[in-house]
Amino acid sequence: MSANGWKGKLYWFVEVVTMLAVLQLMWIGLTLLGLVVLGISPATVGLFVVMRKRLQGQDSLRSLTSNYWATYKAEFINSNKIGIILIVIGYFLVLNLRIVLTINGTFGLLMITLMVMISILYAVMVMNIFQVFANYELPLLRYFSASLLLSISYPIQVIGSVMGLYVFYRGFLIIPGLLPFFGISVSILFLTWMSSQIFRLKGESDGSSQVEEVK
Repeated sequence: MSANGWKGKLYWFVEVVTMLAVLQLMWIGLTLLGLVVLGISPATVGLFVVMRKRLQGQDSLRSLTSNYWATYKAEFINSNKIGIILIVIGYFLVLNLRIVLTINGTFGLLMITLMVMISILYAVMVMNIFQVFANYELPLLRYFSASLLLSISYPIQVIGSVMGLYVFYRGFLIIPGLLPFFGISVSILFLTWMSSQIFRLKGESDGSSQVEEVK
């Protein structure tokens, strides 16, 4: 449907809001379908994939939801491998941080500083790894190194992503009723748009463009 003026803008707004709400509810449902622990990774990967398709111009809600379900099933095992590794790394980070906090003196301060730096890198990796997974077909362990290398190579985009997520966080604190319907979908749409800038810049710099993109 196409329309000019305020009617066209209103229709576009309603369409986007409906899409975000439906995809958010699907994310919740698919996460619960995998009993949360096994559902959150494929549900998140699927949402990144369909958001990328939406940014590329696919606006049919039926097509997006069917792609979401297909991606969830296809990437269930591989995405959970990444999710489990992230959980294990996070567990050991927390465990080591608790140990380091018991160390006094200069050495303790140095260890805390080191752990904080590692934790920041871990948080950045978690923020980006599913986006890399949704865009590229790589060996399992390369997703971890690729997400870190892209983040280090394009720090402005990463800082912009963190700042944007913080703005959304503050907004949802002010209007908490929006969180169940738009919290995840809006955040992932924003992260997908930010990561598309990174992938575009990477493609322009190495001449690969979207050759590696397969999902």
